Amino acid sequence: MSDKEILDLLEDDPSEGLRELIETYSSFVYTIVYSKLRSVLAADDIEEMVSFVFSRVYEKRTDIDLKRGSLKGYLSTLAKRMSIDEYRRHIARVSMVEMTDEIAAVTADATDMQENVERRLAQQALVDALKRLEQTDRDVLVRRYYYNQKSAEIARTMHMSDAAVRKRLSRAVDKLRTILLSQGGMDT
Repeated sequence: MSDKEILDLLEDDPSEGLRELIETYSSFVYTIVYSKLRSVLAADDIEEMVSFVFSRVYEKRTDIDLKRGSLKGYLSTLAKRMSIDEYRRHIARVSMVEMTDEIAAVTADATDMQENVERRLAQQALVDALKRLEQTDRDVLVRRYYYNQKSAEIARTMHMSDAAVRKRLSRAVDKLRTILLSQGGMDT
C-alpha cells in the first residue's frame, strides 16, 4: 500500500488506516526509538513510546505533505525527535536530589552520626557543584559515574566520538574538582 493510500485510509477509516500504518512501519519505528532510548527506558516503555509516535502521526495526519517527503521519512524524523524529547525528560527526572537521597539511603545504616552528617554535606556539595557545570558535562558525568556506562555507549547515545567523551569526562572532572576545592567541599 502506498503512502498516499495509507493517509487516505487514515482519513476514511481511522482504525483500519492506523492498523495498516502500524503493520507497515512498526518495526522501522521501533528500531529508531529503541536505538535512542534503550539506555534509559525498559522494553515496555519503549513500546509505549512507539505507540505514542503512531498516535502523533494520527493526530497530524492532515499536516503530512507527501510532496515534501515520504511517510517513512516523516515517521523517522518524528520518532527521533520524540525519542530525544523523552530522553531529555527522563534525564531531568533523575534529579540530583534523587541521587543524593539514594546515596544517603545506602549510607543511612552507618552507626556514626557525625560520619553521616559529613557524607550528607559532601553529597550536597557535590550536587551543588554538578549544578554549576554545563548540561553536557553533567550528562556525561552522570552517565559514566552514576549509570556506569562505558564511554563508547555514552558516545553513541550523545552523538559524540569516544575520544570526545573521554576528553569531556576528564575536563568535567577537573572542573568539578576546581569547583569543590573553591567551595571547600573537598580535601586535597
